[in-house]
Amino acid sequence: VIFKMRSQDVLHSAYMPHFRAQMNCVPGMITEFKFKPIKTTLEMRNDPEVISKVEKINKIRSEKSKELQKIGEEPLDPYVFDYVLICNKICGASHYNMQMKIVVETEEEFEKWYSEKETFAQIIQQ
Repeated sequence: VIFKMRSQDVLHSAYMPHFRAQMNCVPGMITEFKFKPIKTTLEMRNDPEVISKVEKINKIRSEKSKELQKIGEEPLDPYVFDYVLICNKICGASHYNMQMKIVVETEEEFEKWYSEKETFAQIIQQ
């Protein structure tokens, strides 16, 4: 996998804790790094250690949901493991919300997904 990153405004730091990787995103330049994940998202979700951690998290979320429902609030959704990318630099007012899910699949799964996507030319001809 090759990650190519850039920033349009200020210095950000793309941190992927599950991969123990971090890369600064600098305005005006592209930074990149390459690595090979060893477990797909599905394999991680089926890992006994991850399952145990997710169960503990969901037990806490369930208790919190009961409290929220008592005061008329919506319950919390159950947690499902996902690899994540988060910003690890205090970069501005929306810093807390700068995160995204990373999906790791087998090469075959990726190729199938990719082959089903429309090209840019197909999209603009519609």
